[in-house]
Amino acid sequence: MAKIKYFKTSYLRKKIKDFFISLCLIDFKIFGKNSGENTLIMTLDALGDNVIKAKTIKLLEEKFGKDKTIILCKSKWKSLYEIQGYKKIFVDESKWNVFYKVKLYRKLNKFGIGNLIILNNDQIPDEEKFIFSQNRYSMKNVGEYILEKQQLLLSEIFGKKFEIDEIVPDIRNYFENKTANIITIGIMASNNKRTLPPAKMENIIKNLQKDFPNFEIHILGVGEKQQNYFEKVTKNLNTTNIINHIDSISLIETINFISNSKFYIGYDSGLLNVAFALKKKSVCLHWAKSKFIWEHPYSFIKTLKGKGGEKFIDKNYGTDILNSIEYEDIKLAIDELLKGENNESF
Repeated sequence: MAKIKYFKTSYLRKKIKDFFISLCLIDFKIFGKNSGENTLIMTLDALGDNVIKAKTIKLLEEKFGKDKTIILCKSKWKSLYEIQGYKKIFVDESKWNVFYKVKLYRKLNKFGIGNLIILNNDQIPDEEKFIFSQNRYSMKNVGEYILEKQQLLLSEIFGKKFEIDEIVPDIRNYFENKTANIITIGIMASNNKRTLPPAKMENIIKNLQKDFPNFEIHILGVGEKQQNYFEKVTKNLNTTNIINHIDSISLIETINFISNSKFYIGYDSGLLNVAFALKKKSVCLHWAKSKFIWEHPYSFIKTLKGKGGEKFIDKNYGTDILNSIEYEDIKLAIDELLKGENNESF
């Protein structure tokens, strides 16, 4: 029988850790809530979540002032905020030791936090209880599209209505724009059920090589798992024009490759959201049958879903919707994207 959550060692250890941190911040809890001119933007989630908030964070910075805006994010995304010109950037990870966290949150509270803005696309992070502020805002779990959450939050803070198109992220000015004969591919999604079986991805790349013989195919990803997947995909392919960047380039270099590519192919993942924020022509290979909150309804992104069916079920990878996407569907989407190349709406 599985352990009840409250009796799990990890749960109890976390509760003790959080209690100790809170105890070390007790002076701020008592005296720190009624003053402070700084605004802390807490964005402790994944790559796609952070990129999708780029315009919202920029609007908040403009309202509260660059010198009075503080960013708290995961360590992996610090460079993303540095390249956008933010100055006060702090990082935290859930598993970092208690003494680091005490030092970090004492330092943050010493700034005097008048506004805590929690940009949570999902649940509110536990770390929010370590910040003591006069005003607190967070995104509500509402809306059929991810940007609707930010739209409602901004309307609450600014006291006026925002349109979705006003908060669509655009990070093109921070990255290279040297479009070349490059195809970028995000080799995997966050989990296997959102990733094609290796044989399906192999077939896609093989056909891309045939249809785009003068293009380089750049493979993007991180981690041993994605490297192993790449090796399965390419073991029978001619890899002359395939460049593997898995774990070999930085986040900024990865984004530059997407920015410089002719088009991007990937899944419902962080890199797809990077491509969205770059306004890059993209093909999204999607796993969900019904409308999904992260589907971007813009002409430069083609979201593909297959017909589904039992014969497309794979016990290790994908869903029947994802696995039934054919290369012909992808090629048609690419042709439509490239045909409209000179008619960008952004």
